[in-house]
Amino acid sequence: MREFTFKPALVRKQQVWAIKEDHLMRRGAAQALKLADVTSASWNSVSYRGTRSAWLHLTAGDQTTKIECTDSGGGRGEFLALIHAVARVLERVNPDLPIRYGYAAPWRMALFILALLGSLFGLFFVFAGLTDMTGKGAVQATIAGAAMCILLVPVAWSCRPDVKGTTGGPASLAALIESLGGSSVQDPDRDSGEA
Repeated sequence: MREFTFKPALVRKQQVWAIKEDHLMRRGAAQALKLADVTSASWNSVSYRGTRSAWLHLTAGDQTTKIECTDSGGGRGEFLALIHAVARVLERVNPDLPIRYGYAAPWRMALFILALLGSLFGLFFVFAGLTDMTGKGAVQATIAGAAMCILLVPVAWSCRPDVKGTTGGPASLAALIESLGGSSVQDPDRDSGEA
């Protein structure tokens, strides 16, 4: 059994995870998660101002296990190795599990609404600046409104309600993590000595 140790974020405590007999366990957690019982999963990775955050959420019944990490925590390699190990076990014990990529539907709707409202405010600022409704701050209002539109219209467009999230299986998640983690990702079967 290999342990995966990393800090999920700079201000959070170090976490120790392990996979034993197809159960995902975290030291100090109330119970282990049997990976064969997982009914839904979602993976997402977001970069903002040079910091990447990634998470895998696994749901079995009413239990949701969240594995999360940001670059500022400093444990990206161990985090990716854990996600890869989980994906490899899921590939063996739960190969038909659909894994959603990107935000879940409620988050996508919230982002869409916020980005749409921000874009509309941006258009209003551009209009106010161009029609000189602001008086002396016309140039600033126009620039601020244009910046809001440039930043928020793509977010609203990518999160619009008619766009369906992408799904894949455990094998595609394992391949994705291998491409992100390079040689630091190892086969969990090799580590545990199982065939």
